[in-house]
Amino acid sequence: MKKESSLSGILDVKGFTLIELLVVVLIIGILAAVALPQYTKAVEKSRATQALTVLKSLGQSVAVYRMAAGEPPAHLDDLDMDMTAWTGTTKWNNYALDTKSNADWSLQLYKDTTGAVQLYMGRISGKYKGAGFIQATLDADGQYNGKISCTERKTSGIVFELNTGDYCRKIFQGTQQATDSSSTINVFSMP
Repeated sequence: MKKESSLSGILDVKGFTLIELLVVVLIIGILAAVALPQYTKAVEKSRATQALTVLKSLGQSVAVYRMAAGEPPAHLDDLDMDMTAWTGTTKWNNYALDTKSNADWSLQLYKDTTGAVQLYMGRISGKYKGAGFIQATLDADGQYNGKISCTERKTSGIVFELNTGDYCRKIFQGTQQATDSSSTINVFSMP
Protein backbone atom coordinates (compact mmCIF):
# COMPACT_ATOMS: atom_id res chain seq x y z
CA MET A 1 0.00 0.00 0.00
CA LYS A 2 1.46 3.32 -1.00
CA LYS A 3 0.82 6.47 0.88
CA GLU A 4 2.49 9.77 0.36
CA SER A 5 3.85 11.30 3.50
CA SER A 6 2.74 14.85 4.02
CA LEU A 7 5.85 15.87 5.96
CA SER A 8 8.69 14.66 3.84
CA GLY A 9 7.15 14.13 0.43
CA ILE A 10 8.63 10.58 0.33
CA LEU A 11 6.58 7.50 -0.50
CA ASP A 12 5.90 5.37 2.58
CA VAL A 13 5.61 1.59 1.78
CA LYS A 14 3.72 -0.64 4.20
CA GLY A 15 3.86 -4.47 4.29
CA PHE A 16 2.65 -7.42 6.30
CA THR A 17 3.78 -7.85 9.86
CA LEU A 18 5.52 -10.98 11.05
CA ILE A 19 2.42 -11.95 13.05
CA GLU A 20 0.21 -11.73 9.95
CA LEU A 21 2.61 -13.93 7.96
CA LEU A 22 2.76 -16.51 10.77
CA VAL A 23 -1.05 -16.64 10.93
CA VAL A 24 -1.21 -17.32 7.17
CA VAL A 25 1.42 -20.06 7.43
CA LEU A 26 -0.47 -21.58 10.38
CA ILE A 27 -3.75 -21.61 8.43
CA ILE A 28 -2.08 -23.25 5.42
CA GLY A 29 -0.54 -25.87 7.73
CA ILE A 30 -3.90 -26.69 9.32
CA LEU A 31 -5.58 -27.00 5.92
CA ALA A 32 -2.80 -29.29 4.68
CA ALA A 33 -3.04 -31.48 7.80
CA VAL A 34 -6.78 -31.91 7.26
CA ALA A 35 -6.62 -32.41 3.49
CA LEU A 36 -3.63 -34.76 3.20
CA PRO A 37 -5.26 -37.87 4.75
CA GLN A 38 -8.34 -37.38 2.56
CA TYR A 39 -6.13 -37.00 -0.49
CA THR A 40 -4.21 -40.19 0.42
CA LYS A 41 -7.47 -42.13 0.76
CA ALA A 42 -8.73 -40.81 -2.57
CA VAL A 43 -5.51 -41.82 -4.35
CA GLU A 44 -5.59 -45.33 -2.85
CA LYS A 45 -9.27 -45.76 -3.68
CA SER A 46 -8.52 -44.76 -7.28
CA ARG A 47 -5.67 -47.29 -7.53
CA ALA A 48 -7.80 -50.00 -5.95
CA THR A 49 -10.71 -49.24 -8.30
CA GLN A 50 -8.40 -49.80 -11.26
CA ALA A 51 -7.30 -53.12 -9.72
CA LEU A 52 -10.93 -54.11 -9.11
CA THR A 53 -11.71 -53.44 -12.77
CA VAL A 54 -8.92 -55.83 -13.80
CA LEU A 55 -10.10 -58.39 -11.23
CA LYS A 56 -13.71 -58.28 -12.49
CA SER A 57 -12.57 -58.67 -16.10
CA LEU A 58 -10.38 -61.62 -15.16
CA GLY A 59 -13.25 -63.22 -13.26
CA GLN A 60 -15.43 -63.03 -16.34
CA SER A 61 -12.59 -64.43 -18.44
CA VAL A 62 -12.30 -67.39 -16.05
CA ALA A 63 -16.03 -68.07 -16.49
CA VAL A 64 -15.77 -67.83 -20.29
CA TYR A 65 -12.74 -70.15 -20.28
CA ARG A 66 -14.64 -72.66 -18.11
CA MET A 67 -17.61 -72.63 -20.51
CA ALA A 68 -15.38 -73.05 -23.58
CA ALA A 69 -12.86 -75.60 -22.24
CA GLY A 70 -15.11 -77.46 -19.79
CA GLU A 71 -12.63 -76.98 -16.95
CA PRO A 72 -11.15 -74.05 -15.03
CA PRO A 73 -7.91 -72.49 -16.28
CA ALA A 74 -4.63 -73.65 -14.75
CA HIS A 75 -2.73 -70.48 -15.70
CA LEU A 76 -3.52 -66.80 -16.03
CA ASP A 77 -2.02 -66.87 -19.55
CA ASP A 78 -4.85 -69.23 -20.60
CA LEU A 79 -7.33 -66.37 -20.21
CA ASP A 80 -8.33 -64.08 -23.05
CA MET A 81 -6.82 -60.92 -21.54
CA ASP A 82 -3.79 -58.77 -22.23
CA MET A 83 -1.43 -59.40 -19.30
CA THR A 84 1.69 -57.72 -20.78
CA ALA A 85 1.85 -55.14 -17.96
CA TRP A 86 1.93 -57.96 -15.38
CA THR A 87 5.47 -59.31 -15.74
CA GLY A 88 6.51 -60.03 -12.14
CA THR A 89 5.98 -63.11 -10.00
CA THR A 90 5.73 -61.64 -6.47
CA LYS A 91 3.20 -63.70 -4.53
CA TRP A 92 0.63 -62.13 -2.23
CA ASN A 93 -0.56 -65.57 -1.10
CA ASN A 94 1.73 -68.60 -0.89
CA TYR A 95 -0.76 -71.16 -2.26
CA ALA A 96 -1.62 -69.93 -5.74
CA LEU A 97 -1.52 -71.96 -8.97
CA ASP A 98 -0.28 -69.02 -11.03
CA THR A 99 0.95 -65.52 -10.19
CA LYS A 100 1.52 -62.31 -12.07
CA SER A 101 2.46 -58.98 -10.53
CA ASN A 102 3.29 -55.40 -11.34
CA ALA A 103 4.96 -52.79 -9.09
CA ASP A 104 1.96 -52.46 -6.73
CA TRP A 105 -0.27 -55.53 -7.08
CA SER A 106 0.01 -59.30 -7.19
CA LEU A 107 -2.67 -61.19 -9.11
CA GLN A 108 -3.11 -64.89 -8.38
CA LEU A 109 -5.21 -67.79 -9.55
CA TYR A 110 -6.18 -70.28 -6.84
CA LYS A 111 -8.11 -73.54 -7.03
CA ASP A 112 -9.19 -75.30 -3.84
CA THR A 113 -9.71 -79.02 -3.24
CA THR A 114 -13.41 -78.81 -4.20
CA GLY A 115 -12.57 -77.34 -7.62
CA ALA A 116 -13.72 -73.82 -6.77
CA VAL A 117 -11.62 -71.10 -8.42
CA GLN A 118 -10.69 -67.80 -6.82
CA LEU A 119 -8.69 -64.81 -7.93
CA TYR A 120 -6.60 -62.84 -5.45
CA MET A 121 -5.49 -59.28 -6.07
CA GLY A 122 -3.24 -58.00 -3.28
CA ARG A 123 -1.06 -54.97 -2.58
CA ILE A 124 2.63 -55.89 -2.50
CA SER A 125 4.00 -52.40 -1.84
CA GLY A 126 3.07 -49.13 -0.22
CA LYS A 127 1.32 -48.23 3.00
CA TYR A 128 -1.48 -50.79 2.49
CA LYS A 129 0.80 -53.73 1.64
CA GLY A 130 -0.99 -57.00 2.44
CA ALA A 131 -4.49 -55.68 1.74
CA GLY A 132 -6.44 -56.64 -1.35
CA PHE A 133 -9.40 -58.44 -2.82
CA ILE A 134 -10.66 -61.98 -3.35
CA GLN A 135 -13.10 -62.87 -6.08
CA ALA A 136 -14.89 -66.21 -5.74
CA THR A 137 -15.03 -66.74 -9.49
CA LEU A 138 -16.29 -70.30 -9.93
CA ASP A 139 -17.87 -72.52 -7.32
CA ALA A 140 -17.22 -76.29 -7.19
CA ASP A 141 -19.95 -76.87 -9.81
CA GLY A 142 -18.32 -74.41 -12.23
CA GLN A 143 -21.00 -71.73 -11.78
CA TYR A 144 -19.83 -68.12 -12.02
CA ASN A 145 -20.14 -66.33 -8.69
CA GLY A 146 -18.26 -63.07 -9.15
CA LYS A 147 -18.58 -62.00 -5.50
CA ILE A 148 -15.67 -59.77 -4.43
CA SER A 149 -14.54 -59.33 -0.84
CA CYS A 150 -11.98 -56.92 0.56
CA THR A 151 -9.23 -58.63 2.57
CA GLU A 152 -6.40 -57.83 4.96
CA ARG A 153 -3.86 -60.68 5.23
CA LYS A 154 -2.60 -61.46 8.73
CA THR A 155 -0.28 -64.38 7.84
CA SER A 156 0.71 -66.59 4.89
CA GLY A 157 2.30 -64.33 2.32
CA ILE A 158 2.56 -60.55 2.34
CA VAL A 159 1.15 -59.40 5.68
CA PHE A 160 -1.03 -56.35 6.37
CA GLU A 161 0.65 -54.51 9.25
CA LEU A 162 -1.92 -51.80 9.99
CA ASN A 163 -4.90 -52.11 12.33
CA THR A 164 -7.81 -54.33 11.27
CA GLY A 165 -10.15 -52.29 9.10
CA ASP A 166 -7.65 -49.57 8.12
CA TYR A 167 -8.01 -50.58 4.49
CA CYS A 168 -11.30 -52.37 3.97
CA ARG A 169 -13.42 -50.45 6.46
CA LYS A 170 -11.91 -46.96 6.23
CA ILE A 171 -11.34 -46.80 2.47
CA PHE A 172 -14.13 -49.03 1.15
CA GLN A 173 -16.69 -48.83 3.99
CA GLY A 174 -16.68 -52.63 4.12
CA THR A 175 -18.36 -54.68 6.84
CA GLN A 176 -16.21 -57.31 8.54
CA GLN A 177 -17.36 -60.88 7.88
CA ALA A 178 -14.66 -63.08 9.46
CA THR A 179 -13.88 -62.22 13.07
CA ASP A 180 -11.94 -65.33 14.15
CA SER A 181 -8.71 -64.14 15.77
CA SER A 182 -6.87 -67.24 14.51
CA SER A 183 -7.89 -66.49 10.92
CA THR A 184 -5.07 -65.82 8.50
CA ILE A 185 -7.11 -63.13 6.78
CA ASN A 186 -9.68 -60.50 7.73
CA VAL A 187 -12.54 -60.55 5.21
CA PHE A 188 -14.90 -57.62 4.62
CA SER A 189 -17.98 -57.51 2.42
CA MET A 190 -17.97 -54.68 -0.10
CA PRO A 191 -20.88 -52.23 -0.12
